Amino acid sequence: MILRAKYVLDADLRPIENGFVRVSPHHIIAVGNSLPTDDLNVIDCGNAVLMHGLVNAHTHLELGTLHNTVQPTHDFVGWLERLATIMRSMNTDREDIKLAVRNGLQRSLESGVTHVGDISRFASITRETSAGIRSRPNVTSYAEVLGSMSIEPDQLLDQSADLHRLPTALVQGISPHATYSVPHGFMLKCAVVAAAMRAPVCIHAAESLEEEEFLLRGTGRLREFLESMGVCDSSHKPIGVRPIEFLNRTFSLKPNTLLAHCNYVNIDEIRLIATEKTSVVYCPRTHHAFGHPPHRLDDMLDAGVNVCLGTDSLASNPSLSMLDEIRFLRRHRTDVSSETILRMATVNGEIALRGKGETHLSLIGSRADLIAIPIDPNGSSDPCENILTNTHVPTHCMVAGQLLINLTA
Repeated sequence: MILRAKYVLDADLRPIENGFVRVSPHHIIAVGNSLPTDDLNVIDCGNAVLMHGLVNAHTHLELGTLHNTVQPTHDFVGWLERLATIMRSMNTDREDIKLAVRNGLQRSLESGVTHVGDISRFASITRETSAGIRSRPNVTSYAEVLGSMSIEPDQLLDQSADLHRLPTALVQGISPHATYSVPHGFMLKCAVVAAAMRAPVCIHAAESLEEEEFLLRGTGRLREFLESMGVCDSSHKPIGVRPIEFLNRTFSLKPNTLLAHCNYVNIDEIRLIATEKTSVVYCPRTHHAFGHPPHRLDDMLDAGVNVCLGTDSLASNPSLSMLDEIRFLRRHRTDVSSETILRMATVNGEIALRGKGETHLSLIGSRADLIAIPIDPNGSSDPCENILTNTHVPTHCMVAGQLLINLTA
């Protein structure tokens, strides 16, 4: 099968005019601008940009059940308290979770997402639901661990024997929620289990100043909240180090570790993350909604950190659309090049979810995850800038060589 378009973006986001991509059967085997004549199976995407699919490297699909029930504010701990209160009062039904996952995957696909990094408290339900959906993005599924009241690490280890039964596009991982919500000893157990499973890991890290205060001094509103939730008690002693150092001591930061947010990090921590080839996922709209200071995106990129993008959940974001996310970032960070934004939203996300420490991906030989986004004829002549500043949605979406959306058919 061949797909052609006005522009094809290669792995370095360079446009190939009147380009084509050849797929067989699940991978890309050729990219160019001299359309072969030996294959009549050509799909013409027209006046569009054909590119690697978008990657939502951090979301919580199951929290679609909370859409419009809690809104983020500049008071992060207050938001956590409201979220916890609502979740405790909800009678979370298995079918509600499955519906939220199905809807989230469908909306993701429609916005051009071909790979999702999903964190779930009900991992078995979300994995079962995802595996049963034929037309969906690839999923890297992280089982969330919260405090000592959630799934036991030994149970996660038992599940590792079933890894071979999962679809190849459904990867199993583990997500100790955050440095403050998982007791130190329990976090160490999670690290042992993750190493034994060789599982990818995702952790919320350096998300708020309250997290830093709790780890360093064991004080503040976050301490009060955690005591009310039973995660810690009056005997709790502070760890005495900042979040990134704590995680490096616990997990030994490595390429298969993905750090969500990193809103409050210093230059030494950024250099450590870069050295260990650990990825960071930045969620622009959620970051903005909570009123955090400007993200140190530039310093991370300059240091060589693999920074990718995510939407976070519908409890902190109005949509799961990565197109909305990157267009928001374009409007608010005009100093960041369109190529950089698209790289973070595509190949950087793929690198992060693979967790192998790669620094570059080639289109040829990679899984055929492709989207085509129409060009606005009145917009920028730069195809990357054009799709970041227009309002079009993908007309074509291919996942692992299967054309799941074709609005021109």
